[in-house]
Amino acid sequence: MEPIHESKSLSISCPICRSKKIIKLPTSIVDKSKQLTTISIPKGKICKHHFQVFIDKNFIIRGFQKVDYELKEIQSTKQKLQNHKEMTLKEIYDEFWEYISDDNEAFREFISKDIRRKKNLNDDEIHNPYGTDFIPHVCKNLE
Repeated sequence: MEPIHESKSLSISCPICRSKKIIKLPTSIVDKSKQLTTISIPKGKICKHHFQVFIDKNFIIRGFQKVDYELKEIQSTKQKLQNHKEMTLKEIYDEFWEYISDDNEAFREFISKDIRRKKNLNDDEIHNPYGTDFIPHVCKNLE
């Protein structure tokens, strides 16, 4: 993609509400087009409407078209980061604890207190810190 150096100012009016605004348009975009260049003007650029402008090689506006339906815009990463609330270290740990290694220094305090991380030494054995059995005595006799 070539860097855009030159631009031309163009006064564009919304075909729906007639709001006007001057926008800069790169000349290279129009130069590459064979006849008309279609420019999509998103909501908020000039007014609350989304529409298209058709410009010829001489930067003369040849027509407008309103957009009847607009697909939901995918948020950019930058927008997502701006909308994302800051999380505390505890909130991050609670959200991603499965993916944090046991020796992670930043989360050491949470790791040491997290009962979800207590691993059984033997999968057949249930450890109880109080020394009493979890499994009723009747079930132990079943074989």
